[in-house]
This record gives sequence, C-alpha cells and structure tokens, in this order.
Amino acid sequence: MRADYLGGMDATQTTVPTDARPSIVSRNFRAATGAVTERHWVRQDPYASAFFNALSAVFPHGETFMIRSLVPWVGRVPDALRPDVQAFIEQEADHSREHVAMNRALTDMGYDIEPLDRKIRAFVSFFAGASDTVKLTATMCIEHFTAIIAAELLKNRHHLEGVDDDMLELWLWHAVEEVEHKGVAYDVWDHATNGWNPLRRYAWRSFFMLAVTTSFFINRTLGQIELLRQDGHAFLWSLKQIMRAGFGRGGIGRNVLAPWAAFFRPNYHPWDKDDRLLLAQGEADLATIAARRAGYATTPSIVATALQAAA
Repeated sequence: MRADYLGGMDATQTTVPTDARPSIVSRNFRAATGAVTERHWVRQDPYASAFFNALSAVFPHGETFMIRSLVPWVGRVPDALRPDVQAFIEQEADHSREHVAMNRALTDMGYDIEPLDRKIRAFVSFFAGASDTVKLTATMCIEHFTAIIAAELLKNRHHLEGVDDDMLELWLWHAVEEVEHKGVAYDVWDHATNGWNPLRRYAWRSFFMLAVTTSFFINRTLGQIELLRQDGHAFLWSLKQIMRAGFGRGGIGRNVLAPWAAFFRPNYHPWDKDDRLLLAQGEADLATIAARRAGYATTPSIVATALQAAA
C-alpha cells in the first residue's frame, strides 16, 4: 500500500492500495427529462418509493454541505490526493443538480418537500460556525452512510426491481459514483488529523459517527413518514411499515448494519471493502440501459454472471 497520503493508517491492513482503486470520474450525467412519471415509481410501492424520495429531497443541501466541507482542504492536502478531492467535488455537484430536478418533479406531482428541506437546512446550519475539521469529520461520517447504502443498491438489485430505465439509470449512476469516491473524505480527514494521537482520532470519529447516525436515522425516517402522510397513511402504520421494510429480511437497513459497524474498527478505511467488482457491475448495467435505449439487444454481462456465481 502506498503511504503518500495515508500516513495515519496501519500498514498491516488489507485496504485496497491507493494506486489500485478505481479512478474517480465526473460523468456529468443528465437524467432523462420526465424521468419521474409517478409518485410511487418503485413498483407502485408507496413505502419503497418514500425511502428514495426522502433521500432525494435532502440530497441537494446535503451534497452542497459536503462540497463546502472539502473545498477548504483542496490546497492543504498532498498533491497525490488533490485530484481525487477535485473529482469528488465535481461528482457531488452533479448529484446535487440531478436531485434538484428530481425534487422539482416530485413537487409537480403534489408532494410538499419543504418539511424535509427544512430539516436538512437545520442540520447544515448547525455546523455554520464550526471549524473546518469538524465539518470535514461530519462529511466523512455522512459519506460512510451514502457509500454503504450505494453499495447495497448495487449489490442487491431487488431494491430497485421493477423501476423503469430512466429512474434506474439515475440511481445506479449516483450509487456508482458514491462507491467510487467513498474513500476521499476519509483520506482528507486522515491527512488533517495525522498529528493527533490514535486514541483522540478514534474517539473523535466514533463520537461523530454516533451523532450523525442518530440524526440520519431519525430525520430520514421522519422524512419518509411525512411523504407517506401526504399520501394519506397514518403515522404509526407508516412507522411500522418502514421498520419492517428497512430491517426485515433483505431490507436496506438490516443489510448495511455490518458495513456501518465496520467504521468502528480502530484501523478502519472505506477501501477495506473491495468494491471494484461491484463498480464494474454498475458500469456494465449503465451501459446495458444505454444500449437498450438505443435499440440494441442486451444480455447479462460477464461481471453480472461472476457476481451471481460468487453469491
């Protein structure tokens, strides 16, 4: 493993080496106009749709917060890391733009996403006067969430089963880029805190992860409940269905518990989990969607076959 900007890590870790990780590329993807065709676009399931709609509602402000948290570090990180930071910023800007468009479509369909927007703005405002290191640490923790959820979507496609190509393309693209840049905020934080003693670093990031987890879980759940309320569903019934869908067998919440807990290993790094094959599958599926749209016959990719065989 190269040690050019990962100086605070234990060299005995089986982390994917820096020079073996996938390149971080801003694809500047543009979702198809009219991609959102109905409120319950995930299999006409209001609960599954509410999960993704609630995420989309907070992405623009959330992505902007993370961009602003990384910008002050562009000139402070080693040369080897700087291109990754710049690519991270470009990718997140693209994500924000596309989810602004999706949120506009949801609003046109009758949803009021202002209550969700208000919560994410309150979260961002909480850090308004914080130091660059505090904002960076919060971003690192948020990025852990987005990366493990993105990896789950790429690995277990039943979450987006039955979704039309336009929306599937949007969410697969976003997931691929989240996994692709999953180590950037951590690497910047690793550099920023390299002079701290190991106990302080561990306590700092663990505390922030617990705080961010609490905020993320409560506010994303309330966001789903709010959208379901607008669909006419009662609070307690919605909460019950959200918990069942999220933490029942095969649920996203249940499946990401182990990856979430991995963050608390003393020498953790996001690339301890080698997701390169998963990224290749995501890229192949995006290419399949493009080919299908162009009228070409498509077959399962070699990567998909390999993943199924390994499952």
